[in-house]
Amino acid sequence: MAEKKKHTILKIAGATAIAGTAAYAGAGYYVFRNAFDLQKSTFYAEKTGVKRLPSGAGEKNEWFGHSTRDDEFLDSYDGLKLHALRITNHPESHKWLLLMHGIGSYSGGMLDHMYEADHREFNILAPDARGCGMSEGQFTGLGWCEHYDLISWVNHLLNIDPDAQIALFGIDAGAAAVMNATGDYLPSNVKCAVEDSGFSGIREIVLHMIRSMCKIDGKALLPSVDFYVRQFLHFSMNDVSTHRQLKQSSTPTLFMHGADDTIIPTSMVFDNYYACSAEKDLYTAEGKGFGEIQQEPDYFDAAFNFIAKYLG
Repeated sequence: MAEKKKHTILKIAGATAIAGTAAYAGAGYYVFRNAFDLQKSTFYAEKTGVKRLPSGAGEKNEWFGHSTRDDEFLDSYDGLKLHALRITNHPESHKWLLLMHGIGSYSGGMLDHMYEADHREFNILAPDARGCGMSEGQFTGLGWCEHYDLISWVNHLLNIDPDAQIALFGIDAGAAAVMNATGDYLPSNVKCAVEDSGFSGIREIVLHMIRSMCKIDGKALLPSVDFYVRQFLHFSMNDVSTHRQLKQSSTPTLFMHGADDTIIPTSMVFDNYYACSAEKDLYTAEGKGFGEIQQEPDYFDAAFNFIAKYLG
């Protein structure tokens, strides 16, 4: 009788452990899906794919329609076909702005940046990040996979214009890609970088997402999320570090952020700024939250004045 009771207790304990493990794995997958899966995430739903340019910007849309545009394609290091938009309204100029859009957007979402760059006599290369626009892929690497793609686009651009002087400019996940790229080898043609609302690391932004979505601390859930990152994206959040990349950087960088940003906490811009070993500057906008910093009247002047110091 005692033996039977002991067996029953073990069965219950085993079933409880299995249920607990399944719940833990399920919670990790839920966070992974919403943070990394561009096709299944509730956050990114209907934000990717081929789109029309933003409406209500008649002058800029007209400028875009009359611009000299080409589609560029390359293969990523892991076999994805990637797309970029190239605008060369100034064929005599060797100044280039390489634009990396934000999460869940696409190259056309950078219309304001393209317009401002063109009026300062820059040519433009604006990639669609993996899984966005006309680029293949299902997952975002939150700036890690994309920083390798960015380096590939730099080399692709140099095949088009070997004398190119290049400034990098990225927004949120695109900004993370820019910061990560500055910590790897970049050709001397890359003169400077601007990051707008970049996060201080993948672990940090995923942890912030867990706290925002689930109202829990979230640290205990990170190993489960990382399991899926390793399975689907083939890197570990524990092995990659934007801070390490910035400490290795020699690319002059402007750090920009809204002072009231709660989606990508403003504290992250200071973490990034102080980690950077290269020449640097800082621009914060009071009263501006996520995606609002571009409303500042001097936003583009601040960015392009910084760029002008290194591109002439």
